[in-house]
Amino acid sequence: MSNAFVDLLRRLVSVLGRFSEPSHASSMTWDGKAYAPASQRKFDPFAAKWWALLTAIVEMLDKQGAPLSPEQKAYLDRLLFGGMGSLNDFVIDERNVGAEARQANQELDRLRKELCEQFRRINS
Repeated sequence: MSNAFVDLLRRLVSVLGRFSEPSHASSMTWDGKAYAPASQRKFDPFAAKWWALLTAIVEMLDKQGAPLSPEQKAYLDRLLFGGMGSLNDFVIDERNVGAEARQANQELDRLRKELCEQFRRINS
């Protein structure tokens, strides 16, 4: 598996991670010394779904010592670059998440284009 492809997936996971874990005003987090109030984070349930799915794919591809099978390629092609419901179709909802989503969506668009180009290189 191409390291560049997996690295792009990791970068997508990083962007999605910012919107994948809800926090509440009363949430606490461990800062290394004590529990402190957690910063308020924006949550998007669909970003959380994609974060979990892509994280699992990255873990599997990292441990796979062989090239992708034709079935894996077809699955990833549909999942990532297919039509409605694919990663290519996903945007973080700016109405629910706010202005932070606009920048994240721009970054997701850029990374998806790079990911698609890298995937096509792998398959040619």
